[in-house]
This record gives sequence, structure tokens and C-alpha cells, in this order.
Amino acid sequence: MTKVLRIVVADDEPEIRDYFRRILPRFGYEVVGIAENGRELVDLCQQKQPDLVITDIMMSELCGLDAIAEIRKTQHVPVIVVSSNDKPKSDSCGCVDEFLVKPIRSSDLQAAIARVQSAS
Repeated sequence: MTKVLRIVVADDEPEIRDYFRRILPRFGYEVVGIAENGRELVDLCQQKQPDLVITDIMMSELCGLDAIAEIRKTQHVPVIVVSSNDKPKSDSCGCVDEFLVKPIRSSDLQAAIARVQSAS
């Protein structure tokens, strides 16, 4: 039996959180947590131990990249970053496995998840 990929999502936009809440189960993945900010993302990852994190960069309390850097101190979890801005010039924390620009096409999301899965 194939293990279902457990995913934690973080985004400050309710519409984006709803998009992931709807689309990821259709692909056969389990959304085990949804955060509105980076601090919630860190807490959820500690609690849920996900197989993948999908996060925005610009969020309140703690940006996505800083949250991932904090998470990676205790666990290695693949990360897909989604942002309405172009890809950052540098991934200073070395924590981004894939990068998608909003609006996200479902085919691009599926491809990014597949690449992350095959790399791990």
C-alpha cells in the first residue's frame, strides 16, 4: 500500500488556503494542517511531522523562509514555496526545494510535488 503524502500548508490569504484545502485531496494527498502565518507553520510542523510543506514567503509574525529555517533545525521536510513575487534571487536559508509563482496552476503544483517526492 502506498503511503499518503501528509502536507502542511501556510499562506496568509484565505483564498489560497482554501485552494490547497480543496485541490490537494483531489490529488490523493492529506492536508494535515493549515497555517495563516509563519509561527503557526512552525508549530504545526512540530505537532504533525508532515512529509511536505507548501508555504508563502510574505506572512505575518514570521516569514515563510524564516519559518522553514527554524523547522529545519529539528526536522528535514521538503518545501515548496509559493509567492506572488518572482523567485527570490537567493535562497539564503537553503531551504527551498521548489518554487511556484501565484496564481498556481494545478498541473504546475502536481509537477512540483512529484519532483520533490522523487528527490527524497
